[in-house]
Amino acid sequence: MESRPLSKWFSVFWGLLGLLAAMSGLASGNIVTVAFGTAMALAAASSYLTSYVKSDRRAKRALEVALALATPGVFAYAYALTRSIILAVATLLIVALVVFGFMASYLLPGIRSRLKRHAQTTSRI
Repeated sequence: MESRPLSKWFSVFWGLLGLLAAMSGLASGNIVTVAFGTAMALAAASSYLTSYVKSDRRAKRALEVALALATPGVFAYAYALTRSIILAVATLLIVALVVFGFMASYLLPGIRSRLKRHAQTTSRI
């Protein structure tokens, strides 16, 4: 049995908190609150699917990716509506982290194999 650092209620809590923030923003007319609440709910849903739904189907993976990509999309759309600097910074930060994550996942296997080869050649000396 694999151990999970956080319970599934953690994702549910953040998802509900995001939905409440989004509804609060809708009631008050604050687009920034709606954006942050919606993004929190989408990210929590993606996290829950990734961690706790056991399935190897393409539909699940596609839904995870769609939810993860919708999060910066919400910020970008809200920024286009409001021109709020907070949303611009949040959008840029999320995009930078996603790009860094994809680059690291692409480059790290190659770096590890080179380090192993280097360690093997230096151990022979």
